[in-house]
Amino acid sequence: MAKSESDARESHLAHLIGLGLSPAAAQATMDIDHVMIHIRRSMQRREMGRMALRDLGPNIDIADLEILGALELCAIEGGEATVGLIAERLNVDPSRASRIVADAVDKGIVRRVASQSDARRTGLELTELGQRHGAVIRAYKWRIFAEALGDWPEEDLVTFARLFQRFSGWMTEAKAKAGKG
Repeated sequence: MAKSESDARESHLAHLIGLGLSPAAAQATMDIDHVMIHIRRSMQRREMGRMALRDLGPNIDIADLEILGALELCAIEGGEATVGLIAERLNVDPSRASRIVADAVDKGIVRRVASQSDARRTGLELTELGQRHGAVIRAYKWRIFAEALGDWPEEDLVTFARLFQRFSGWMTEAKAKAGKG
């Protein structure tokens, strides 16, 4: 490690310790930050989706994978899917979401349906083809996860899942605290 890198590391550790963390907790926080950088880069590059498309070759693209995921999550959570929800979930403007949805409708992956809660709105749902694509992609993703996590002791995996879920809520909590201050 170069001198400047070592100095920066020590400065970061000192800062975290100054915030009240123990030296071990400060190092763990830096380790978590490092992992989060790698995860963010992987997500931005859509590496899992690109691997699936390369290996499976379904007649869909990355945008279709995103809408499949958004609609499946909406179905799991029990909400009603709309173009507005797709825009929110994909973090795109409504006009971009509308184009993504229109393309998915043209491909037969998504269909527009009458809203159950408001006759003025149009809902979205996966077609049978969209559900099949989703099942294939999900099976692929779960196989990758099973390969990566298959050698972990059950107790470690259960603990990791619990702690990862707990950690994933930190941004919501941070936003709530910031709003109160």
